[in-house]
Parts: sequence; C-alpha cells; structure tokens
Amino acid sequence: MFAVTQIWTDFVGKISEIPQSFSEALQEIAANPLSLAVLVLLFIGLIMMVRFGKIRFTPRLIAHMALAVAMAVILDMIVLFRMPQGGSVTPGSMVPLILLALAYGPSVGLLAGFVFGLLNLLLGAYILQPLQVLLDYPLPFMFIGLAGAFPRHMNLGTILAFFLRLISHVVSGVVFFYMYTPEGMSPLWYSITYNGTFLLAELAITLVLLNLMPVPRLVRTMNPQAPEISR
Repeated sequence: MFAVTQIWTDFVGKISEIPQSFSEALQEIAANPLSLAVLVLLFIGLIMMVRFGKIRFTPRLIAHMALAVAMAVILDMIVLFRMPQGGSVTPGSMVPLILLALAYGPSVGLLAGFVFGLLNLLLGAYILQPLQVLLDYPLPFMFIGLAGAFPRHMNLGTILAFFLRLISHVVSGVVFFYMYTPEGMSPLWYSITYNGTFLLAELAITLVLLNLMPVPRLVRTMNPQAPEISR
C-alpha cells in the first residue's frame, strides 16, 4: 500500500512540475542551438521518409499517433523504480508506441518515437552536446518504433527494438557519463549493466502486457489494412 501511495505521490509531483520542466528545458535547448538544429533536421527527415513511404497523414492516423504518444508519456511518468543517474521502470510506457508501429508500420513508429523522445526531453532536459541529445532522447525511442517492422514476430521485434535502445543508451553512457563508473570497472561494462538493469525489467513488463492483450484485434481496429500480427 505504501508503494502504491508513493508511486501516486511521485506521479502527481511530476504533473505539477511540468510547467517548470518545460521552461527549464526550453532554456537548455535555446542555449544549445546546434542541438536544436539537429532535432529539427531529424524531424524533417522523418516526415520526408513517411511521405516517401506513401503514408498519408489522415485525421485517423494523426489521432492515433497523438493518443499513443500521450499514453506513453503518461505511463512514463508512473515510475515503479528509478535508477540513481537516470532511467526508470514504468508500467509498460512503450506498449502504445509498439501498438502504433504494428498498426501503421515502422516509419510511423519512428516518427512517434521521435515525438515521444522530444517530449521526454522537454520534461527533463539534460543537454551536454548534440550527439548526447540524440543518443539519450529521440534515437532510443525511435528504435522502439522499429518493432513495427516485424508484425509476424511481435515478441522478437520488441526484443530487437529494446536491444537497439540499449545500444543507444550504452554508447551515451560510455562517451558522456563515464565519470560515474565505479573504480576498477570499465565504462563499457558499467554502462551495459546500468542501462540493462532497468531496460530488461521494462522489456519484461512490455512483453507480458503485449502477450496478455488482444494485440491482433487492437491493431486491426486501429488500421484495417494492417498486416496480420503473430506473436
């Protein structure tokens, strides 16, 4: 009961901190114009990729994308366990993004992952330089969208997406946060174990939820032209 109360208290606290977090994040981004330029160029590239893929931004698609990102953001704010230097375990915050990617394909999944990563940045920016921003915010969540490339192997696709997300966080940890490595331990191994700890738990929760949910029916409801989904 205490744990549930604490989770709820933390969630309400994060909601109340949103205006301040947005303000601080915008100041951080404004102070790093190169990082902003990289994010804008990446966003334009994703839009072009989706358009070249002949995917039309219908009101239905836009509504589903907005709903999936909003649900992912809300679930991401419900923290079950938080790591000391960043990273947390949530009640399946990546599930909405994976469902969207399965329904509309990896291109839409990549774009939704980028939007989620951008919002994640705005809710708690920690900017060192453009490459670090990419590795910690849009890129790892864009990888989650690649789960949509494996509709006939949902579980395998989800595992691969999380593995790619892990690589992004590990590289960031080795290059930009090596100073937190305990004495006598290599930065690479520390980054793998640190990021792998919460991502493995997050992956397990995600797989359990996806296999309990009627994913094929949900995906077909979202997009009747979606491919057949197999676990």
